[in-house]
Amino acid sequence: MKRNAAPTLPFYAVILLWGFGSGLLTPVLPLYARSLGFSIEGWGLLVTVYAASTFIFEWMWGALSDRVDRRAFIAAGLLSGAGLIYLYTLEAFTPLLYALQFVRGATFIMVGPAVKALVSDLNSGGIGLSMGLYSSVRRLGGVIGPVVGTLIAEVWSYESALHVYAAVYLVGALMTVAIPKAEPPSVEGKDSGIMENARALFGIRQILILFAVPVIIYMAGTVIGSYLPIYAQEIVGMSTVGVGALLSVGNVAGLLTTPVFGWLSDRHGKVSVALACFLLSTAAMFGISLAGSPLQLTLSLVFFTMCFSPLTPLLLAMLADATPGGLLGTSMGIYSTFENLGIVLTPPIYSLIWTSYAPSAIFVFGALTQVLGVILLLTARRRSSG
Repeated sequence: MKRNAAPTLPFYAVILLWGFGSGLLTPVLPLYARSLGFSIEGWGLLVTVYAASTFIFEWMWGALSDRVDRRAFIAAGLLSGAGLIYLYTLEAFTPLLYALQFVRGATFIMVGPAVKALVSDLNSGGIGLSMGLYSSVRRLGGVIGPVVGTLIAEVWSYESALHVYAAVYLVGALMTVAIPKAEPPSVEGKDSGIMENARALFGIRQILILFAVPVIIYMAGTVIGSYLPIYAQEIVGMSTVGVGALLSVGNVAGLLTTPVFGWLSDRHGKVSVALACFLLSTAAMFGISLAGSPLQLTLSLVFFTMCFSPLTPLLLAMLADATPGGLLGTSMGIYSTFENLGIVLTPPIYSLIWTSYAPSAIFVFGALTQVLGVILLLTARRRSSG
């Protein structure tokens, strides 16, 4: 059922702040870790610890959000993110950074499945367009965050940038009280246990394939989100603010194309559009590996984000269509858990490739992993048409 979009404005404002914080953290945290003396392997381990924690806990938070007001999970997650990132800036906690990464992953990650499920609950149009709008609003925050974060880091300090992150998330947590409460379309899943609901989802072949695809997406995406800032600064020679501008320009490209692809998917088929995005972003990832100047890297990243950014909202729209009523939070949580599995698997590989072969080789590996995503989507299309 279509809804009036005006009451959802506070929800999208929170998503904007969430995206801003994520965008700020993407260039600042790896560069901050390097400034503290972490090696490439040490940074990769920090990424792995965080991802392992989210892999363990995210599906559970998603399942619980089917039983409790989803807004509570968004507020609690943002509050935990703000508090823990503040601790990162205190010298006394530097030896405990691995432990803080694990705790932050376990608590902050409750935001993701609650938001994704709430997008569907508050759907005011086609689900493909709604997921595209969600992704674009979050990416709009990602356009602003990298530039603001790196500018603050260069003028003042990395710690100051992380303090701004914490303050923004505190505001976002407070704003959740203005989000309209939405009941899922059906509550049939609430009468079963969490594990029974999860098993029921795994018994649906289409959903099982959709759970596998995000592993591939995040095996490729991790090389951009976790390693590109270091690569741009240390290999290509960009300044701290230049790295932030690079990521912001890339996010602008994704911001513009994601709702367009979402709209197209509602009319021409989500699987076909996702396949096109996978193939084009694979070619763009190879292009990043060949970029030797800031301009070449920027152009390659723009092309990549134009094609890669629509993939997640397209898959989320497919998952929302395939999920039985009352299990949407569980489904989104499990989906995100498989995203985290992709992040867990790849940092040790990327770090080894960086140090043993060449830094640019990590992008070649990222491109090759996407070919597996094409194969999985082709399987999904055959099953849906069979």
